[in-house]
Amino acid sequence: MTNAATGAVTAVPPISRQSRGVSALLTVIYFAAFIATCGLLGPILPFPQVSTVREKMDFLARHGDDYDVIFIGSSHIQYQVQPWLFDQIAADNGVPVKSFNAGIPAMTSPEDSYVLDQILRRPHRRLRWVFIEMSCLGTQVWGENTARFGYWHDATRMALLWSRWRKETKGRLTHLAKDPQSTFADRCAAWSSSAGRLSGHLWAWLGRAINLSRGSDVLNRDFQFPGWKDDTRGSLGDKIDGWVSIGSKLQVMAPGMRKIYDHDLAERQANPATKDRADATCQAALMRTIGAITKAGAKPVLIVPPTVTSRNFYPTVDEEKQLTILDFSDVRQNEKLFRPENRMDVGHVNTAGAALFTEDLAHRFVQLAKGTAGGTSPAPRPTPTPGL
Repeated sequence: MTNAATGAVTAVPPISRQSRGVSALLTVIYFAAFIATCGLLGPILPFPQVSTVREKMDFLARHGDDYDVIFIGSSHIQYQVQPWLFDQIAADNGVPVKSFNAGIPAMTSPEDSYVLDQILRRPHRRLRWVFIEMSCLGTQVWGENTARFGYWHDATRMALLWSRWRKETKGRLTHLAKDPQSTFADRCAAWSSSAGRLSGHLWAWLGRAINLSRGSDVLNRDFQFPGWKDDTRGSLGDKIDGWVSIGSKLQVMAPGMRKIYDHDLAERQANPATKDRADATCQAALMRTIGAITKAGAKPVLIVPPTVTSRNFYPTVDEEKQLTILDFSDVRQNEKLFRPENRMDVGHVNTAGAALFTEDLAHRFVQLAKGTAGGTSPAPRPTPTPGL
């Protein structure tokens, strides 16, 4: 260092060990305070502004004690299970209940388990039955940098995703290594794709952990800033029970979709869907969900919706014997649900089909509640209720 007055060059004194120690301590204190602040703020912040999810969680926070039955799943639940009809049929058959549809479009595992945990943290003193659509835990990344993708990435869900990702990646790379036609570039591409999926989830977890962009949730809740929208009617339906109609434009399959559906339906008629046991991580995620429901004092009922997919996720053979599973995927046993006039597409029924599906579901529930059916044994086809 040059002295401005004399022009002499003097040496810069070295940083002492004590100074380095103080700097390191201050750094540790800073990050500890930051992490502690984020951890303390997280639970008291309003539920993230995620369309449909927020409206249903807010509603259950106020009215959760009113319901005996909750339905959880993807659009196969939200658009296809009509609580008002379910309750009417159950009451007419001697099992009075009140139900709520907590289905969310495109919600699969592990997002569904996060939503379930949130429901069980809210008032639910009457809750006795939880119907949940079975889905295998997936590591796919979609809608990055959106509130919908990020809100459910807590430590529990990340642990499951890490385990699933590790096994998927190892399996994929092992398969390529054994394939004589695969190249080094193929293996690099597979690893890059896999690493990209993991990084997407890690960034979502980090953003959630530090409450990134959560200030807008507080402002929207307290001041309802422009752009904030309370879409209660659109999320909870006209009867405020969680069921939302798919709309008049989607009641009939488009010609192109009809061709695909007819092909897939013929395949299922010739070769019924098989049971996919997946891997240990998917099974662990499912059993965690079942355990949470049981711990809350409710009975879990697993649903396989009426789709024409070739494989349906199922619990292990031993667990299957102990669980209540209502499988509607058999296109011959559930013929009405697969008639083209009752379908929207290959995976969903339309509104007329939703009434039929709800009716079948309600009759099977009555049998379960009265102790006349259980497990995966197919229930007799119910007689349609007059006037419905």
